[in-house]
Amino acid sequence: MKKNNFLSGALILSVGGILAKIFSAIYRIGLTRILGGEGIGLYQLIFPLYSLCIVVTTAGLPMAISKVISRYKDCQSNIIKKCLRTTMLISLFIGLILAGFSKPLANLQGANDIWICYLILAPTIMIISATSVLRGYFQGLGYFAPSTVSNVSEQFVKLVVGLVASLVLIKVSLIMAIIGAVVSIVVSEIISLLILVLYLKKKPLKNNVTDCEISTKQIFKDVLPITLTNVILPISSFIDSVLVVNLLAINFSKQMSIFMYGVESGAVGSLISLPTIFSFAIASVLLPSLSTNSRVQNKTYKLALGLKIVLIITIPCVICFTLIPDKLIEILYSNNLSGYGVEGLNMAFRLLTISGFGVVFLAINQLYSSCLQAMDKRYATVRNLIIAVVVKFVIELIFMPSSMINIYALAIGNTACYITAMALNHVEILQSFPLKFDYMFMCKLLLCNAIMLVALITFMTLCKTALTSLLGLVLVGLIYIACLFLFKVFNNKDIAMFKYKTIRQ
Repeated sequence: MKKNNFLSGALILSVGGILAKIFSAIYRIGLTRILGGEGIGLYQLIFPLYSLCIVVTTAGLPMAISKVISRYKDCQSNIIKKCLRTTMLISLFIGLILAGFSKPLANLQGANDIWICYLILAPTIMIISATSVLRGYFQGLGYFAPSTVSNVSEQFVKLVVGLVASLVLIKVSLIMAIIGAVVSIVVSEIISLLILVLYLKKKPLKNNVTDCEISTKQIFKDVLPITLTNVILPISSFIDSVLVVNLLAINFSKQMSIFMYGVESGAVGSLISLPTIFSFAIASVLLPSLSTNSRVQNKTYKLALGLKIVLIITIPCVICFTLIPDKLIEILYSNNLSGYGVEGLNMAFRLLTISGFGVVFLAINQLYSSCLQAMDKRYATVRNLIIAVVVKFVIELIFMPSSMINIYALAIGNTACYITAMALNHVEILQSFPLKFDYMFMCKLLLCNAIMLVALITFMTLCKTALTSLLGLVLVGLIYIACLFLFKVFNNKDIAMFKYKTIRQ
């Protein structure tokens, strides 16, 4: 069996994440075109609560279980069986609550028709629980292919089934088209789990020692803090799905409020999440890697290298999000975001400019959170994220009722949340990792971005259509990559971290 080295594992997860995000982006763009602004707003209202249910049962499970597996490799079978038993019971309970209270919850959000969607999604909570446990098992062994294949397959199935179903059912009604898209989620989750089960047959669970015993309490001592960290933002999103629409309704109609929320959380949110594919992949690999008893210098090097990669990827994204938001939105959504007397495209431009600034802080914070969890600073990230979310809600409550600021308060609040959490976690990180500022790396990176910026301005000035703008962005990306190699941003030691090593299991 091939075990992935630190960055080779991150590379596999990143490539899979890119493919999955490409499928997800195509799906989201296609769905936005089919459903329109109001339809995607209703669709987006479903997911904060659904995501919250998923997070309560599975949040952080792959990362947490990978940490436990990396520490107790002789107890694979006991760990996975106990995790499956516990999470399945919790997910069954949560699923029943979601199904039973689907109508009151939909009424609370001001969208009575979406209750059927909650009913359809309820059974998938158990499926996703099992999927999360199995992904954690494979990642803990340093085997990232199963997670990648299942994730990519899941998104591809959702893309095909979702777009076909919604395109056919939109002829019946808007809510039927949304239901069709929701059914595709159920189908895709079943396929994802089946793929992992097939991988499990190739690499069955085992206990390498006869007296291997690890208690459920011991396992969930590591799992709980990671779950708590991952549950805070979905809770925040669910509160937003209720709070934002009602605050906007002070100055706008209910339909307009849903439309504005859909533009920010759907159209803009999908773009903002793209760069975090890489930071999430690196964070997923960092957690089990730093959980082992290796030297502090080695752990610090891995964190520093992860930060380098995050900066290399996110800084150009921030430049594009803040300087050419109009080009990006027009390429992806054309005129499908305008409606209700408000030009949705212009709104999306401004939202992307504000939200884009926070991408680098969000990505760095993902790495910091994993590192603190690995170093057993279990509740530091929970405390810091709660503080950051409080900052976010204070901003929203103060500024969103303003007719001038309205939905932009959500983007400002999210950005402030990422900056606050990152800054607080940075203070904690410095207590465990002797990080030093790499002046040479930053100089090279800034030079690469300066060249990319000149190319970006040049190409975007010349490109007048969506297609030529897209081609221009591809060329700008290639120029940036060439500069990274030309100025040798990565040294030989960094490059060695991408290699594979073969181990016997």
